[in-house]
Amino acid sequence: MATATTASVIRTLHRIQRQLTDLRSQLAAGPKQISIQSKRLQNVETERLDLAATLKKARKHADEKQLLLRSSEAKITDLETKRNTAKANREYQLLGEQIDADKMAIKVLEDEILEALERVDEITNQQPTATDNVKKFTDALEQLKKQIQKEAARLEEEMSRVLSKLEEVESELAVETREVYQRVVKHKGEDGMASSEGGCCGGCHQQLTGKMLSQLMAGNVAMCRSCGRLLYESETNS
Repeated sequence: MATATTASVIRTLHRIQRQLTDLRSQLAAGPKQISIQSKRLQNVETERLDLAATLKKARKHADEKQLLLRSSEAKITDLETKRNTAKANREYQLLGEQIDADKMAIKVLEDEILEALERVDEITNQQPTATDNVKKFTDALEQLKKQIQKEAARLEEEMSRVLSKLEEVESELAVETREVYQRVVKHKGEDGMASSEGGCCGGCHQQLTGKMLSQLMAGNVAMCRSCGRLLYESETNS
């Protein structure tokens, strides 16, 4: 092909490579979104399990307190029986003092049981919300997966079309230029190309030599000596 069209072909290829980069980025974004949503689901599921474990512990604590209460009440009953059958005043008095002390301890224990049961009710009331959160995030994740699967199919189709166009345009390059182009794209992707801007490389902004500028003005391409990008004259200057 005529050298005067080389810059135009590279310009087109650069645009196509940018399209591919954008499509790949969009495709990669899907799994990332799923990963984020999966982590959120994992967090609310952990919260639900932690809440269930806390409830189990709170119930056990309340049960232990109630068991202790029944044991204390049985002890008082036993002491009252002994007091009623006491033969000595001193024994009767000591048993009475012990009963009074145990009754005071029971009052404290009853308050603790009330607090423990209130704690059980509080945690129990939190469970429906925790369960709903798990369902909400599970449904959201499934919906997201469907959306991303549908979008991925569209993006794959678009990428296939763009790749076909890329192959078609690449075939228009002269063999030597194609080899240079393929080399820079292999190592740098779309960033391996840049337009010239004000006599400088559009990538690293290094000043171009007069010879390089002449090549670009003639419709050819040039290699930036500083960054190694394949340069072409911008469309506004051509």
